Amino acid sequence: MSINGYPVDAPRQFYRWRNYQVAYYTAGAGSPILLIHSINAAASSFEMRRPFAALRSDHQVFALDFLGFGGSDHPRRAYNANDYIDLIGDFARDVVGKGATVIASSLGAAYTIRAAARHPGLFGPLTLICPTGIRNLAQPQRRGWSYEVLASPLGDLIFRALASRPSIAYFLRTQSYYDPSMVDDHLIEGFYRAAYQAGAKWAPICFLTGLLNCDVREAFAQLHQPILLVWGRHADLTPLRSADAFLARNPRARLAVVDKARLSVQDERPAEFMHLVKEFLAANRSQSV
Repeated sequence: MSINGYPVDAPRQFYRWRNYQVAYYTAGAGSPILLIHSINAAASSFEMRRPFAALRSDHQVFALDFLGFGGSDHPRRAYNANDYIDLIGDFARDVVGKGATVIASSLGAAYTIRAAARHPGLFGPLTLICPTGIRNLAQPQRRGWSYEVLASPLGDLIFRALASRPSIAYFLRTQSYYDPSMVDDHLIEGFYRAAYQAGAKWAPICFLTGLLNCDVREAFAQLHQPILLVWGRHADLTPLRSADAFLARNPRARLAVVDKARLSVQDERPAEFMHLVKEFLAANRSQSV
């Protein structure tokens, strides 16, 4: 965590959305950039702290905690992909402003794709880190027995086990990071604090049971802005071969592969990631002049 206890080094603010409080953080000045985190049992904008710090000197940067995650409200309800697609669009319109660049990860990238297709002109260039929605996590599931089990008191025990420090450390070392030595106590604590709070299970159990899956096949083909796909060469949950399906659907997309990285490219290889992003944004600025 940052020294102030927030997931990124900026004060927490709140956006009132559908009678809920959605947490966000902003710093810097200049053209806006919106950072969108991935979805997992311990997700929050903490995973975007390095891009937030690197971009604030030249941009106004916004980092959002999805409803049900991080510092946002955690209402007891069944969540679905449209909740987050709508939230991204509404937040961009009401808070960030038209034409914002977006950096989004994994399933958060899928929601961003759908929001950008739904609101042409609201979003600028997109950087998508290991996005899902074509071959992975593409088919939303219906609420069934697995959800009911996780929503029960037994589910409390299961979630506490999934969101424990040892479980978080195992996931980070085997799926998120190529170099397990990157996963130190500070990193584990940052994810643990996001998950260990009242009501923290309700959104993640929707993810675990497939309710948050999101199909982007049609939406991705509709996008007209420049798109940079950034993939960790060693990603397992969303493997590099998944990029082919994205590239085949939209000629505006280009792919950058980062060696010695898995899912958390922006955190494990921050210098290389930021070089790719800044080069991408500079190229698009020059083309638009």
